[in-house]
Amino acid sequence: MPEPTPPSERTSFRRTPAGDLLKAIERLASAGEIEEVIEVVRSTARRLIGSDGIAVILREGDACCYVEEDAVGPLWKGRNFPLSSCISGWAMLHRRTVVIADIRLDERIPQDLYRETFVRSLVMAPVRSDDPIGAIGAYWGQVYEPTSDEVETLETLTRATATAMENVRLVKALSRALEEAEFARDELRHRVKNAYTATEALARLTLPPEHARALSARIAALARAHDLLDRKLAQQDQITLGELLEAELEPYHVDAPGRFIIGGPAVTLPGPQALALGLAINELATNALKYGALSVPTGRLEVSWSRDAQNLVLEWRESDGPMVKGAALESFGSRLLRRLVEGQLGGSLRRHLQDSGVTCVIEFAAPTMIGSDRVDT
Repeated sequence: MPEPTPPSERTSFRRTPAGDLLKAIERLASAGEIEEVIEVVRSTARRLIGSDGIAVILREGDACCYVEEDAVGPLWKGRNFPLSSCISGWAMLHRRTVVIADIRLDERIPQDLYRETFVRSLVMAPVRSDDPIGAIGAYWGQVYEPTSDEVETLETLTRATATAMENVRLVKALSRALEEAEFARDELRHRVKNAYTATEALARLTLPPEHARALSARIAALARAHDLLDRKLAQQDQITLGELLEAELEPYHVDAPGRFIIGGPAVTLPGPQALALGLAINELATNALKYGALSVPTGRLEVSWSRDAQNLVLEWRESDGPMVKGAALESFGSRLLRRLVEGQLGGSLRRHLQDSGVTCVIEFAAPTMIGSDRVDT
């Protein structure tokens, strides 16, 4: 077995260069796997501390697992011990660093295990002091009192290791959540398409041909609108306000051109705003179909938007429809509309009943508008 380096020959290691420690911390911060974190510690800790050996220990339940080492002689890599029977377990259970100048004089040391090794002194520091998930041990081959710099370097390394391991865990948890969300979105997309197809087939089977054709056209328009919004937001996470309104409202005037006026300055909405506003527009259109201007052939709709200070102001104005009862404004759809505008968009909602129809004004903070985007239909 190689002889341990005498303390007199290790004086250059006593004070760790700050640059070397910083590089090790940077490597830990960029690690993407637990195995990579362990390898960074294995390959840097011994040189940084100036010890004859280093061991990386992970906690698994009530066991200490010696997963990696770099030393002048073999330690315990690949072996597991109860927390209560090894010094790494003591450091984790008591949540503090252990410094032992002579292991033969310390009753916490399992002498039979250490007799197989070169170790005579050590420092053992827990990884994550509040709830340890492991430990890093530094070992010397002779009776030796580690310096405060050496102990501080080891503790700094354990803190960086704890942060790196937590980052790896969080990134993996986020990746799993994103994968599950993507799967759920794909499943929902598939179910929505199936629902459109089934509804269209049922219309052809149960309705007279002339009615089936009209309903099928509306269902197809709904499907196109859904597909357009889905593709736009999936590919670029943004959509213009004009595109959003055209997609949401096309199914409602597919067989009645000239009833709609849609226009305003060019605005590009980010995905979250577009989704919330799209749902709000859908609610307004649904309510208009039930109670308002879209429920009769003569009804008309104008949707316009403009800039007001730092906000976007969108006005939904119905006309030439039936008289709308006040109770309609407090329907479930209207309550959902208020939650969308005030909760999701962080804006305000104002609705008015007039003889000519319902007017609704939605106001919320919006991105910068450029150019013109007026469309008349």
